[in-house]
Amino acid sequence: MGSVGLFLNFLWAMLLVVGLAYVAARMLKKIGIGKTSPSHYLEQIDYLPLGPKRGIAIVQVVDKTVAVGVTDSQITVLLELDPKAVTERAASTPGLGSREPVTLSQFAEEMRKRLFRNGGGRS
Repeated sequence: MGSVGLFLNFLWAMLLVVGLAYVAARMLKKIGIGKTSPSHYLEQIDYLPLGPKRGIAIVQVVDKTVAVGVTDSQITVLLELDPKAVTERAASTPGLGSREPVTLSQFAEEMRKRLFRNGGGRS
């Protein structure tokens, strides 16, 4: 009976190790470590969460920069941004390109300016 108990302990330990490895791999994938196919044409420049599974992202797609609204069920293009303006803004705005965070009011003001400058943001 001693060898059966030893085998069951070994089996239990192996299941525990495999389970922990699976959980660790899932967590690393969620935070972006271990991606198997990095994109050559897309780059997420910034992301602002607005609630659970909702947010606004600024994304570089080849030669276009767009702001998109993201939910768990869809992605909507909000407006196209000038890539040079995004780069200049990042260099000149406290928090962008530095360690200081941008406040929600700074981001909202920038989005308001861009939306109203582009005819209300609706096409």
